[in-house]
Amino acid sequence: MINLQSGLNKYVKLNGKVKAWLLEEISDVRKNPFHEEDDSREAGRLDGRIECAENLLEQITKWEKK
Repeated sequence: MINLQSGLNKYVKLNGKVKAWLLEEISDVRKNPFHEEDDSREAGRLDGRIECAENLLEQITKWEKK
């Protein structure tokens, strides 16, 4: 029973850290938006970062509801 509780606590902490990191990624990209004079490859990277973070956060929320 102790091992189960310990494992659950680690999962909860890890899940919280992952969600916090994803929210920080989203916030970081939104705080520093792409400007027209910037490199288009960099714009693609920023779009990819925010899309990945948003979609993964959404998927985690769906999994948590199951």
